[in-house]
Amino acid sequence: MIQYIKHLYAVSLFVLMVPVIWGQDTVTDIDGNVYQTVQIGDQLWMKENLKVTHYNNGDEIPTGYSNDDWANLSTGAYAVYDDNESNANTYGNLYNWYAVDDSRAIAPEGWHVSTDDEIKELEMYLGMSQEEADSWGWRGTDGGGKLKEAGIAHWASPNTGATNESGFTALPGGSRFYNDGIYQNMGGLGYFWSSSEDDSNYAWTRLLSYNFSGIHRGNYNKRSGFSVRCVKDDTETGTILVPYSSGWNIVGLPLDVEDASYSILFPESIEGTLYSFNGGYNLATILTHGEGYWLRFAIDGNTTITGNTINELTISLNEGWNLISGISTPLNITDIQDTDGIIIFGTVYGFTSGGYSNEEIFEPGKGYWIRANNSGNIILISE
Repeated sequence: MIQYIKHLYAVSLFVLMVPVIWGQDTVTDIDGNVYQTVQIGDQLWMKENLKVTHYNNGDEIPTGYSNDDWANLSTGAYAVYDDNESNANTYGNLYNWYAVDDSRAIAPEGWHVSTDDEIKELEMYLGMSQEEADSWGWRGTDGGGKLKEAGIAHWASPNTGATNESGFTALPGGSRFYNDGIYQNMGGLGYFWSSSEDDSNYAWTRLLSYNFSGIHRGNYNKRSGFSVRCVKDDTETGTILVPYSSGWNIVGLPLDVEDASYSILFPESIEGTLYSFNGGYNLATILTHGEGYWLRFAIDGNTTITGNTINELTISLNEGWNLISGISTPLNITDIQDTDGIIIFGTVYGFTSGGYSNEEIFEPGKGYWIRANNSGNIILISE
């Protein structure tokens, strides 16, 4: 049993807490490909073309079709431009719409292939009117330029109007033609699927060109091979009341918030008393998802935290004691996904003014000690 701690520095536990795999700067697909992301208005977009080769259930997305076979597909597939893998590294893969629409999903978990309306939202944020966004053909004056990567490293000259002001960094991945399977227009044109169907044979797309600064909206045959960009799923906003006691508390960050400063989240805390643990105590000012912190208060009370709910966290534990926190909902420790069996039974401890106690539930906003017999990952998921 861990002894009661009267003074912060009396703790002799050793722990190395690796940051939670969570955040808005990158997203990782099922193959392990890591994509940079960019916030544009209220939407979080991938700023790279998708290059995943498996559906999210692990099934392979078929590829390697001849031109004739590609032209006759009615099921999901992808191609690499000119069958040259180096092209996929830069421009991503070319998917037919059947892969986009497959229920097994090609977008990373928590993301999806953008709908036609979501692309319209992006276009209107960049200055297009609703009437223009709803129309067909080439629309707007400079929206395409704001989306395209600047310069001619990947785009053919003159790459008209390209500023990449949005940070979207659109690339000219070309296409694989639906009628004969021929690859065409890499460097000159970038075609992008939406997930929105027009009719049984066609779906909505966007097209950017090396010699136009507008954005083309049209419907193309579903057998076409086009680039794919994904957008993050809408997140649910929640409010959590976190109680605390006078003296030392172990706290955590239960929601995804805009400002994770402890002085904002816990305004009644004593200044300069937030401590993380990383081989020794370190004074901290910002809370990170999944990590536990010591924090001191002068009186009993509670704080209200508002932000986007966290329904899943992957936490990397080191061998020995780890100070962690949970997700946005109460979670029974028996529901922790511990595929490697690294959690030592009976070693989850919470702390109150009365001392340590064995815990069975991770409560939002609180921190806990947990002991591992080896290094590895655990996953916290709400039902």
